[in-house]
Amino acid sequence: MASDPSADAEAKKRRNLAWAAGFFDGEGWANATGSRRRRAKQPQAKINQASADVVPEVLVRFRDAVGVGRIGGPELKENRQPLYRWVASSRGYIARTFDLLRPWLGVVKRAEFARALGTSAGGDPIATVVSSDERAWAAGLFDGEGWTGLEKHRSHAGYFVLEMALTQSSSASAVPQVLERFIRVVRCGRVYGPYGGGAGNRVFRWRTFGLDNVQVAMHALLPWLGQVKRRQACAACATFIAQPSLPRGNPAWGAYKTRCVNGHEYASARVRPYRPRSEGGRPWRPSKQCLVCTREQARMRRAAQPNADYFFSKYARLSSV
Repeated sequence: MASDPSADAEAKKRRNLAWAAGFFDGEGWANATGSRRRRAKQPQAKINQASADVVPEVLVRFRDAVGVGRIGGPELKENRQPLYRWVASSRGYIARTFDLLRPWLGVVKRAEFARALGTSAGGDPIATVVSSDERAWAAGLFDGEGWTGLEKHRSHAGYFVLEMALTQSSSASAVPQVLERFIRVVRCGRVYGPYGGGAGNRVFRWRTFGLDNVQVAMHALLPWLGQVKRRQACAACATFIAQPSLPRGNPAWGAYKTRCVNGHEYASARVRPYRPRSEGGRPWRPSKQCLVCTREQARMRRAAQPNADYFFSKYARLSSV
């Protein structure tokens, strides 16, 4: 059955707007600013994005989605990448942007738009939003604030751990709503924080580790992810996969170990197969129980009990009667 071209175009437009809302949730700013030449404050919205070479693809994509605003830059500063920004400075443009993005915007950015325009922020994002729209929104949020890369392994020099992270700040102590939405979409990872308890905003960070979890998250985001974050994730995964397999465990431990935890050698110490303490307990396992350790532990328990020798001697006399 052939699909309806008009319905497909409408769905694509809706997902582009959902992505744009996520991108604004991550990088956008809206407020009413004052000027010496104006009595009333003027609403303004902008998104900053750095790029070493050309105008960032995500800014062009955002402008095309909302259909208003201009892209300015680059702004050059020493030891920093050139900075570009999308800017909308007329009330009509900002109202249009807000109306288009409102169904998917998080509560913080909806409140910013409402303050800038002097209108109501509206209720929560629509509950009937389809999963594809939410994944597009999550991809936009990750395009704004996400990162995929490699961290040094804590215990194995020369090895790296694959990680994805997404950072958001909040003036409250609760986890930002956009991070909770993001976790529901990608279905992996957890939120760490808050970091920083001073007068400034607290920082929360969603993180997930390992190839399996990163692949799960990327599967949800990849169809709508921008080129920069897509290349970053692919490069990190390729480097992680190319490194040698990480040696796991310690040959001195496990089923084939030769000594107990206290260093008694099984070849010379008395040993017996492991037995559960109660009938029907844990099944037998292919490890051994060192009877030298068992005898020493029993002696320590008896020594820790008051008058233990008296009770043992009394029991021995009664048993001999």
